[in-house]
Amino acid sequence: MSLEGISEGGRFAVLAIDHRDSLRAVLAPDAQDSVAADDITDLKRELVGPLAAGATGVMLEPEYSIPQLLDGTLPDGVGFTAALEAQGYASDPEAAPTSILEGWSVEAAAACGASAAKLLVFYRPDRAEHAARQEQVASEVLAECRRVGMPLVLEPLFYGLDDPGIRQEIVIETVQRFAALDPHLLKLPFPVDPLHESDRGVWAAACAAVSERCHMPWTLLSGGGSFESYRDQVAAAADSGCSGFMAGRALWGEAALASAADRPGVVADLVAPRLAELRSLVI
Repeated sequence: MSLEGISEGGRFAVLAIDHRDSLRAVLAPDAQDSVAADDITDLKRELVGPLAAGATGVMLEPEYSIPQLLDGTLPDGVGFTAALEAQGYASDPEAAPTSILEGWSVEAAAACGASAAKLLVFYRPDRAEHAARQEQVASEVLAECRRVGMPLVLEPLFYGLDDPGIRQEIVIETVQRFAALDPHLLKLPFPVDPLHESDRGVWAAACAAVSERCHMPWTLLSGGGSFESYRDQVAAAADSGCSGFMAGRALWGEAALASAADRPGVVADLVAPRLAELRSLVI
């Protein structure tokens, strides 16, 4: 199974716009239910339309962008990854294991023309019971992807990490466990906290430790930090074996918060050059 549909020469410069609950929290943190579905779709259309051609692929989801953005908004020749997971875990990640969105499946993603599927699992290797349940979910979804013939992007994401000093330990252990499942690609957080560790030598060593444990490609997620910090993380990771990035809010966050009148200018003048800069670091 190939990831060529969302990569170039084995390198990834992916526009991540598969956000749902987290996007509502950005747009209306005090009244998330006030954000209409059409508003989310329109925002995604305003981002994907002008930006996707500058990416090797796009990450979409089946509530607000699949099939809505498959109407010509996503340019021909740009593949997309389809998110599988349901929402509602962020407020209490250990309440239940990750599940597939109701009415959605790996087969449905393949039928829509997705180049790959994506599964996010909130995960802490030091929380044994919940970790085991999440590993089982990932294993089952990966088996289904193999049955269907669909590559899987697996995104194990830590949560509730109050001590930044243990971040590297948590990320490295997570990588070891999920690489053992043999997914097609891992989407990972930066292995050290850049706000608490400024030594670029430590950054490089931590990223190299991730690469040593991955026999598949891995890409760097962005989270909600600043673009400047994320750019530096991408550069460090790419120099230490990372295969690219899948960038969300750190790339386009200002555009999401801009007024409807100002958004096209923010996308053209700020976000598009950012995407080109990130791409130049990995391809």
